[in-house]
Amino acid sequence: MTDKAITKLDGSTEAIEDSLKKANALQLQSQFNRVVTPKAQTKPVDQHHSIDAADDPAIWYNELNPSESRIIGTDKQAGLALYNLQGQLINFASAGRVNNVDVRYNYPLNNKRIAVAAASERNQNAIILFEVNADSLRSIHTQPTLLDSNIIDDAYGCCMYYSRKKQAYYTFVGGKNGHVQQWKLITKGKKISLKHVRTISLASQCEGMVADDETGTLYIAEEGNAIWKLNAEEDADNEMLKITDSDSLNHNIAYDLEGLDIYYAGDGKGYLLASVQGNFSYAVFEKESNNKYLGNFTVKASETIDGAEETDGLAVTNIALGHQFPKGLLVVQDGFNEENGVPKAQNFKLVDWADIAKAYSPELNITPDNVWFK
Repeated sequence: MTDKAITKLDGSTEAIEDSLKKANALQLQSQFNRVVTPKAQTKPVDQHHSIDAADDPAIWYNELNPSESRIIGTDKQAGLALYNLQGQLINFASAGRVNNVDVRYNYPLNNKRIAVAAASERNQNAIILFEVNADSLRSIHTQPTLLDSNIIDDAYGCCMYYSRKKQAYYTFVGGKNGHVQQWKLITKGKKISLKHVRTISLASQCEGMVADDETGTLYIAEEGNAIWKLNAEEDADNEMLKITDSDSLNHNIAYDLEGLDIYYAGDGKGYLLASVQGNFSYAVFEKESNNKYLGNFTVKASETIDGAEETDGLAVTNIALGHQFPKGLLVVQDGFNEENGVPKAQNFKLVDWADIAKAYSPELNITPDNVWFK
């Protein structure tokens, strides 16, 4: 590209740059031999296909009727969507530019135990909270928790954590400037407010994050560097350890590092999954001990559903979700959604965990009866 073209950078030029980036990532993706295909997909978000909108999913387990479990997906132009396991839209909460979302269970509120979803909202630079049910997402914050823009410049990454040690619930939220804050959930009458308890600082932009409720470990993906882990307790120090093979010294890591989530295999075992945008793949690490790297896999097109590329957020569950996903489920955002070769608005792809497990040798664990949050 000439200097003149750069100074006149417009939408069409940007599209050319994006196509070259996509072609390079597809070339790198083709080198992986662990390939799975989606079993279902969600309805596309209600945006034009050229708009970056779908971002991060979470999975809500319906203990009373697992086959009626739900996928929560962010539309960072409009709000939060609630989908069934067939990908149909059940409910939509107009909540602004919602970027990332996560769920925790059994929060005591109004004389019952509820599932709480916390999300980052970029219009107000805030954290918002919802009660999750099979048919709705109901706002339960006293008011959106506004972030100090001098610390969190743009509400971006978000995850939740339940501390077994303190029997307390938290949400972590990060900004594009690398700062992450930890907030404690506090009941206020019939709603929930948040109290700031801790600030963590990384050197550069980070979005993907996940907390391991079994070990009390927080994982943060610094997009252009590596995955870091540290103690998730509110009174812990901020000493961080870089996960081996999560940076560019591993030739299968091509930046950006994005979504993170944990598969709970029981007895302290399981897997940390990471979206690797630079080669349209997903890296798997053991969640125990030193987080041994196990290799990458890709999500390619089936006969009826296209694959997933340039994934932002992902979510995984080990728990059986009825007859459709009896061995667990992975949900990934698709940055280049297509139907019969025609571009469509972004959506989320649903992958059977058993297919992923069988792609590895030895096979990964499959533990559909382990309800880890009880």
